[in-house]
Amino acid sequence: MKKSFILLFAFTLLVFTSCQNQDQKEVAKKPEKKEIDFEKEEAKISELLDLLASSTESGDMPMIENIWCPKEDVILIGTENDEKLMGWSTIKKAMSGQFNSLNETLISITDQNISFDRDARTAWFFEEMNYNFIYNDKAMSLDGIRFTGVFIKNDEGVWKLVQGHVSLPTSIDMK
Repeated sequence: MKKSFILLFAFTLLVFTSCQNQDQKEVAKKPEKKEIDFEKEEAKISELLDLLASSTESGDMPMIENIWCPKEDVILIGTENDEKLMGWSTIKKAMSGQFNSLNETLISITDQNISFDRDARTAWFFEEMNYNFIYNDKAMSLDGIRFTGVFIKNDEGVWKLVQGHVSLPTSIDMK
């Protein structure tokens, strides 16, 4: 009986230690989570926003299309009450119309703030900018325009703009 007990104890000990070693091997095989360089990701988003501004100035629709996610669930809210542009095709049409009616566009970004979720797969931003252009042969200037939006990183690791909102500052006379 004593021999059976010792053999059972030795077998149990062997089973537990072999499982423990296997678990340790499994832990060792799991890839380590890659450290996210948030400064690098912020620079990428900032570069995309700068590129979006310069592409808007020049009317470079292919570049703008490369920045936006070309799907029909993206949205851009404009400054007019009825400017709720749903889907890339609608946004593209509205922007093309703008390019046809404005000339000599100059956009200067005066403030920019970019934030991320903890996995750096979603980024949201705020920009303030001045927008100068010629409309109907008249020089126009809109200062302090606010542009906010959301970028997502697609499966290929490329940032795409999926939501934007443009607003104009106004003074309200409170009585």
